[in-house]
Amino acid sequence: MNISICWCGFDMGGTVMNPTKNYQGWVELINEIYTELGNPEVINEKVARFDELIAEYEYDERLMDGIEHEIEFWKRHYRLKRLQETGMQKFFSYILDNYQDAIELFRERNFGFLKPADGLKECLTYLKNKRISVNIVSDVGSEEMLKSYPHFLSLFGLTPYFSEIITNYGRIKKNGNMDLSYKGMNKTDGAIYKKLAQDLLDIGIHPSQALIIGDRPVEDVDKARENGFRAVQFTGIMKRRVSNAADYVISDLRGLKKIL
Repeated sequence: MNISICWCGFDMGGTVMNPTKNYQGWVELINEIYTELGNPEVINEKVARFDELIAEYEYDERLMDGIEHEIEFWKRHYRLKRLQETGMQKFFSYILDNYQDAIELFRERNFGFLKPADGLKECLTYLKNKRISVNIVSDVGSEEMLKSYPHFLSLFGLTPYFSEIITNYGRIKKNGNMDLSYKGMNKTDGAIYKKLAQDLLDIGIHPSQALIIGDRPVEDVDKARENGFRAVQFTGIMKRRVSNAADYVISDLRGLKKIL
């Protein structure tokens, strides 16, 4: 049975963004940087230091919720994500020796190894043609990570499809203005959905007319459903346990075309 909606919110990491090449991409970028700078003999040492640095970081165990395959791979991914959120200056000093040319090369290319989920643009085109408002609803680990979201969307030609970016660090509106009324509101306890539901009601959209799409069984499905939203769990990138509360489960974002 199809569902009728007029608003949807996509999770970012693991749904819009495919992070599976994140670690390998950083390693390859370290190789590129020191090859280009004419110091290939230091690459192995730099990669070893990079692995040491990642191992220093802890991550929220809730991020591993429901992951039953490639557990060590995803633990390393979340440690690296924590480094991205809080420790880039340490990366620049410990790995790149605060060498400005190396830092500039890293900043120019550090999104090159990320990519959108398969079928995303086709899915977004379909939603746009149906006049469904498309947004991002995501928890981020820092203000710096939030700033990277518009850059990622722009890099892959996705900006025209998205209206707003709603996160626990604020809401970036269509016009680029920042609304801080969402700051501190997370998916984990459902606070972000509670506020979002009220804001949608204020413009005439009932939460049952809105859809959340994400990979995490609690944060993207259970908490969304508790606040009246429809929810689709996406399993195409991260293989997590499936929430019993999900309206639908899809492994390919193009599957939304059969639902909506």
